[in-house]
Amino acid sequence: MTVHEDAAETAVVPFEVPPPPLWRTFEDFLDGVPMRDIRYWCGRKAVRANRDRLMSGRPKERITTDDVVSVLTDARGRSSHCGSLAVAGAPMHQETRKPLAWAHIGRRIGSLDHFVARIDGGPNTIDNLRWSCHWCNTWPSERIPGAKDHGAIQPDGA
Repeated sequence: MTVHEDAAETAVVPFEVPPPPLWRTFEDFLDGVPMRDIRYWCGRKAVRANRDRLMSGRPKERITTDDVVSVLTDARGRSSHCGSLAVAGAPMHQETRKPLAWAHIGRRIGSLDHFVARIDGGPNTIDNLRWSCHWCNTWPSERIPGAKDHGAIQPDGA
């Protein structure tokens, strides 16, 4: 728990401290995760990117697992916006597999991002893709190079 003081009153706001990261470098990630698991994870991201969307419909172009693996490895697992190592999956409840709160580690969760969003007419092609952390992909106004919040893992070890 952390305390935030307001001019009028003091409020206690829950704040989760990020757990220690599983990997500090992209090499640690590659050494610790079998390639079949990385390909499965990237394949799920490709399926999601190829889905029909409410505002932009189904993409004309379809990306593949190999496309996502290429984007991930070209970026060395680092968010193109903040530079955090973003190779973790979103947290899930172990029994129900339902999503859990992720804000405290949002910069560690890997995400596929489009340079030009599909809703803005961007194609679903490898040259329009980049690696991002989930935090930066969700909140473009929070794209801060070298950010150290939300569980970020920066190259300097911070």
